[in-house]
Amino acid sequence: LIMSALTAVAGRLYLGEIDDPSTVFITMVRRIFPALVSGLLLSAILSAAMSTADSQLLAASSAFASDVYKPVIRKKASDSEMLWAGRIVVIVIAVVALMIASDPNSGSIMGLVENAWGVFGAAFGPVILLSLFWKRTTYQGAIAGMVAGGAMALVARLQKPERGALLLSCTVIALTMLARVSMLDYQTADYNAFLSGWVKVFREGGFYTLGENVGDYNLLYQYVMLMIAKTPLHDLYLIKFFTVIFDYALALAMMQAAGHFAGKKAALPVMLIVCALPTTLIDGACWGQCDTVYVFLIVMSLYWMKTKKPVGAAVMLSLAFAFKLQTIFFFPVVLLALIHGEYKPRHALVFAATYLVTMLPALIAGRSFADAVSVYANQSMGQYYDRLFYNAPNLYTFFPLRESANRQEFTWLRYLSGIDGEATNAYIDQALTPTYQNAALYACILLTLLVVVYWLIHVKEITPEMTLDFALFFAIFLPFVMPKIHDRYFFLADMLSVLYAARYRDRRFMPLLVVSASLMSYMPFITRQRPADMRILALMMLAALVVISRDVLRKMRKNRAALAMKGG
Repeated sequence: LIMSALTAVAGRLYLGEIDDPSTVFITMVRRIFPALVSGLLLSAILSAAMSTADSQLLAASSAFASDVYKPVIRKKASDSEMLWAGRIVVIVIAVVALMIASDPNSGSIMGLVENAWGVFGAAFGPVILLSLFWKRTTYQGAIAGMVAGGAMALVARLQKPERGALLLSCTVIALTMLARVSMLDYQTADYNAFLSGWVKVFREGGFYTLGENVGDYNLLYQYVMLMIAKTPLHDLYLIKFFTVIFDYALALAMMQAAGHFAGKKAALPVMLIVCALPTTLIDGACWGQCDTVYVFLIVMSLYWMKTKKPVGAAVMLSLAFAFKLQTIFFFPVVLLALIHGEYKPRHALVFAATYLVTMLPALIAGRSFADAVSVYANQSMGQYYDRLFYNAPNLYTFFPLRESANRQEFTWLRYLSGIDGEATNAYIDQALTPTYQNAALYACILLTLLVVVYWLIHVKEITPEMTLDFALFFAIFLPFVMPKIHDRYFFLADMLSVLYAARYRDRRFMPLLVVSASLMSYMPFITRQRPADMRILALMMLAALVVISRDVLRKMRKNRAALAMKGG
């Protein structure tokens, strides 16, 4: 450290001002010494870099082989197998490093190191110190501290807020993390009925359980379940912390997207709002769901699509689709991007290749290709026959089912219609539910096609600046008219309504409509209480849909008039 400081001082005295201070040693050597000596001294930099790089590569490969490959993937792996696993990891890391180095926008090596150590120090430094000097440190608090510290470091690096804004950000992140930790012990029916059982299956069967169809769930989340099953910590906490990490990742992605759509001043407030949003708080930390994961990937895809990074956007969109089928709510926006040239047809290959890569572990474990690609077909067609909707504030709240509402364990469902559950004609006949579901699905498909065809006919009136408007429209419209929709399926609409409100000041009431309706629809499952008539929540969501539809049509008419004046 002393020698580095002396080199910097000597360079300042000898060279004066230079364009790039990080090159002071190189500049001095080239000016003072002849070519041969300069070459020897400059090669010392390469030697030091190679020494550091090979140590880090070996550490990463050995950590993967000993901490992941053998305990999780193949318990009986031989030394030769572990050696090859480590070699493959070295190659992968080297390829990623090469891609970063070849990107002119990735910054200097010094900048990358500063960012890495800044996040590393903020995430792990306080945890290590507290674990050494405070006996009451728990692993729940340690994980919470790492997530909150890492999130705060990324905020400081990406946004570079002033002191007051930085203090506010630290306070909000700390308080919201405290709220999340307080909900970790809550066990929902989903955990007791499904998640805990799936973890047990993976704990007993190991890696090759991926070759089976566990719960008709997507493959990426099954990989997460496998990792959790092989960890000695309490699976309930790990399931929830997995989503909590993406709570803050989503907040950071929303910050970046808000900076693009609404300006830099809106970025930090949007990030803090998302951290504290009730639906975000409850979804992961309380409920143990993972909607923030796929919505984070969609928001990043939207942001990279608008900032002319189509390959990264296609990768993110494919990962989102691999994680949740609800990503289809965003697909009409992809068609709009194709029309505007923000995507090219070749990017469909990137999407497909990424999706195939996500299937590889399951295929290696022995799962058939047909079974791997048909997970969503099994989810959508092979489940949920008893109702038209599942607590979602959509069109079908006006058509509850008689037998479900009258069952003793679902007495709270009687409040869906506001009519006595014993009335003979208050509910739809349960026996005809599959017929109603199919009819509603066909009507939804027809209605969606009509909407898409309409704006394809008027495509000249739709500009790239309307992408966010269309994204919010379809995020509300599709789950509102589709049958068999669950309460959490408006989560994408929650996030996009926040971006929409940040962009248009006269639409700041939109999150109040969308998020409030979503939040109230969570309550029957979380608390077994109905705080509001479900039909009122559906009307709130309908009001938001009417507002965004009116905004889109108004802009289309305005663009139509402008084209007419130009003779277009």
